[in-house]
Amino acid sequence: MDQLKLKLQEYYQHYQKQEKKPRKTAKGGDVDTVQVLETDILTQFGLPVSKRFVQILHDFVNHSVVNDQLLDYVSKKLRTAARKYLLAPVMTDLELLTQGRDQKRSPFDVLPELGYPSHEYAVFLIGELLYRRNVSAQEVMDELKRVQKHNSWDDLLVLSKINNYSTHELYTKLKKYQLSFVDDFVTHLRRQEVAKPQNRRLTPAEEGYKPNYKTISKVQVEDIVFDDKTMPTLFGKIKSGTRYTRITIGLEFTELNQLLMSSGELGVEISSAIKKRMANPAAEKPMVIDIKAEFGEPLKLDNCYLEVYKPQHKEDGKWTEDKDAFYFVDRILSKKEFDKKSKEAEVKNKIEECLELIGGSYVYYQRLRRLGITEEEAQVRAGLQDELLFKLSFYLNKLKD
Repeated sequence: MDQLKLKLQEYYQHYQKQEKKPRKTAKGGDVDTVQVLETDILTQFGLPVSKRFVQILHDFVNHSVVNDQLLDYVSKKLRTAARKYLLAPVMTDLELLTQGRDQKRSPFDVLPELGYPSHEYAVFLIGELLYRRNVSAQEVMDELKRVQKHNSWDDLLVLSKINNYSTHELYTKLKKYQLSFVDDFVTHLRRQEVAKPQNRRLTPAEEGYKPNYKTISKVQVEDIVFDDKTMPTLFGKIKSGTRYTRITIGLEFTELNQLLMSSGELGVEISSAIKKRMANPAAEKPMVIDIKAEFGEPLKLDNCYLEVYKPQHKEDGKWTEDKDAFYFVDRILSKKEFDKKSKEAEVKNKIEECLELIGGSYVYYQRLRRLGITEEEAQVRAGLQDELLFKLSFYLNKLKD
């Protein structure tokens, strides 16, 4: 049995041993061994220890029995993933970061591929600042480089746990390194701590699944339900073809306020009503605003686009999307942002179509050569007489093999 199969068996045994122990009593040594083995196995294939590749190993250990066929299957799957990853077009770190944002990839996927640890500060920079607050990819990239250069990861975590952190010597030290988002990071962590007991919504990445995103607009909101401990919920309808269907949307208070402020005078009035209800300790909970009854018309969200997803739950060990028409908001886009994103997607699709045609031209060229046509004539007929175009077609076709 080769070394890889032995390593996979060892990984399987340690993982199963770890899983059988209660979460609170599992020893750190078992967890560390599993992580070391994951790194070792993936490194053999030239793969980063990112979530999408680690998932191949996690799928492997979910099998009840290990045999040669399973080991061969996992080995082949890792080789295929490695081949696809290593043959992918070379991208700069900035391009990889931008792609991660556009494709909604987990920070735990992006960071290892950039060569940075999946540290809380790094996850905050990508997951919160880049994805949700629209900080530029260049700013995030520069910050990651500064933290890595000065090896400040541990200092950032220590500082976040100090009450009067801004007067501490560590804060002065980190500011000398020109770290730009220290205050945002500490504030973010403390808000999470306040929200943690009941109402903090775990992200899909934290729960361990990849959602199916969709973009919606022109939602008619009829009711808003909220209280001081749980996230607000919108009840309304959305046009689907020629008819309207019911929809329920969960979101954060900051997102709700953003929607209301973009909805003209009616949005401002509703925002004011929410603040008054929350300021009244005697108000019945949960609080409900019947928008049509109180303001004469439903709230129309037609000045923005919502990127939403259905939550998922585990069923027979697999993540399954909920069937109800309930969605969580992941991101709010202005019309300008949406148009730009749509245009970029359209251009990318056109480029992919062109590349597909160019790659196919090489197949035609090969067919002509097999028919005995000279190389020069075959290139002309296939439209590949240009040397650079011929090389591009050759390599695009090779990727399909």
